[in-house]
Amino acid sequence: MLKYIIIALVGFGIYIGVTYKDQIEDLTNSRSLEDVQDVYEDISDKASDTVGELSDKLEELK
Repeated sequence: MLKYIIIALVGFGIYIGVTYKDQIEDLTNSRSLEDVQDVYEDISDKASDTVGELSDKLEELK
């Protein structure tokens, strides 16, 4: 009987999470953190591309 109650509570929690996902993200301000993470990933990609280009040019000069 206890495992059915646990399964029901987990199912209810998943339902609430799926239904109210946007409101939960607004309350926790997780969207702004995702935006910061996206900008960080873009900057790191550009930096690694620049390092790759510079190392290629360095190899050409040798």
